[in-house]
Amino acid sequence: MDGNEDSSVLAGSRSESPRTVAVTAKADRARHLSPKNARRRLRRRRRLAVLVVVAVVLPGVLWLAIPRGSASAKHDPGRPRQTTTSRPRPVILPSLVSLVPELTTFPGTLAALPFPSTGQSAVFVQGVGLLGATSDEQPVPMASVTKVMTAILVLRDHPLGDGSGPTFTMTEPDHLAFIHDATNDDSNLDVVAGERLTERQLLEALMIPSADNIADYLARWDAGSISAFVQKMNAMAEALGLKHTHYADASGLNPDSQSTATDQALLGAYAMNIPGMISVEDHPTMTFPVEGTVGNFNPVVGEDGVIGLKSGFTSAAQGCLVTAARRTVGGHTVLILSSTLGQPMNLPQVGDIDLQLLDAATAALEVRPILQSGQTVAAVVAGWTQQRRTVVVTGDPATVVGWPGLRVRTVVTAAIPIPVGPQRGWPASTPVATVEVSTPGGLQCLAFGMLASDLPPAPPGWSPPPAAGSAPGSTS
Repeated sequence: MDGNEDSSVLAGSRSESPRTVAVTAKADRARHLSPKNARRRLRRRRRLAVLVVVAVVLPGVLWLAIPRGSASAKHDPGRPRQTTTSRPRPVILPSLVSLVPELTTFPGTLAALPFPSTGQSAVFVQGVGLLGATSDEQPVPMASVTKVMTAILVLRDHPLGDGSGPTFTMTEPDHLAFIHDATNDDSNLDVVAGERLTERQLLEALMIPSADNIADYLARWDAGSISAFVQKMNAMAEALGLKHTHYADASGLNPDSQSTATDQALLGAYAMNIPGMISVEDHPTMTFPVEGTVGNFNPVVGEDGVIGLKSGFTSAAQGCLVTAARRTVGGHTVLILSSTLGQPMNLPQVGDIDLQLLDAATAALEVRPILQSGQTVAAVVAGWTQQRRTVVVTGDPATVVGWPGLRVRTVVTAAIPIPVGPQRGWPASTPVATVEVSTPGGLQCLAFGMLASDLPPAPPGWSPPPAAGSAPGSTS
């Protein structure tokens, strides 16, 4: 075929009539606009629209949904990366059941103590409790027994330690105060202007010759004035629970300084624990620079283990004495205090009363074991195991000094530690309880109870069953 033939063919195709072309176009439109094809085109358009919406909206939704701390979020170089950690499962602790009686009573009946027929008396065993007291006590003047509180506050505010404290130079007004007390026949210590006395010497003058002028001197030094010091005395009495004690001065000359034998026995036991108290009072005599050697007004210091505490006498108070003595009971050294107020007799006779009370108290005391060494005191109960684990106390037995009828309290308290690391459990010898043995006078023994055998932890997923009567899912 040559080029001329090609030209004729093309010319023939172009030469179709207009009518033929119009018929062909009409047929095509009819085919495209048929109901079936129209529905197909509509579906294609809808799918295209949905794809467009998804392509535009989905990235924004995903950006909002991604947490800022997520690893897929854009990292800020100036902020450390956050890592997600699983919440640790809480450790479930077992419970503890005490296996010892809470109260134990010393057997027998306490014999009557030889209380005087006049005045009032009380006997207290330090750390154990009140052994006995006369009935119907009422506050009465206590004379120089008042100085026990004076010494307590001075030693509390100005501890001596192993030394003698600061040194003071006496002045002419201090000498005149001595002259005043001597003229009125009040107990005193002779001081002169220029004399130097240490705090220890002043306290010795307060407690041994019971110097009223020194009581006032110490009160002014400690609080600035006697009235301010008296306020401190009454605040201390209230803090110690001395409900029947009131102070009106630092020396006891004022008859409004009043108390009961029981309150003063309790205060005496407290005073004997103050560092330095025994060292400034446990002397039958004492020598001072100007006064010279003087005797202790407490008539029984140094007899039968007596190491204190304070005597007093005024016309309003009569004979008063608080006596502290160390006694041995069953191999234990105990401190016993007797307090006697309002005795119409001289101080040596009051001393005899206190010694009789101390002897009777010593005879009534005994030592009794409350817990044996290695005794089972409790059981550990875990809901996930049927076997109870015993708790024992190791070490020395818990013994208590007491008297017939004394009530001793034993309290076992759970102290179960959280195991180190998840699901470690509690091996044998783990301390899981504290054991406190106490009397009315205070704590006598503190011990620790330990597991006698291993205790496994709660298994994974275990939880305590709901309490009886509670609705499912409820909490209390």
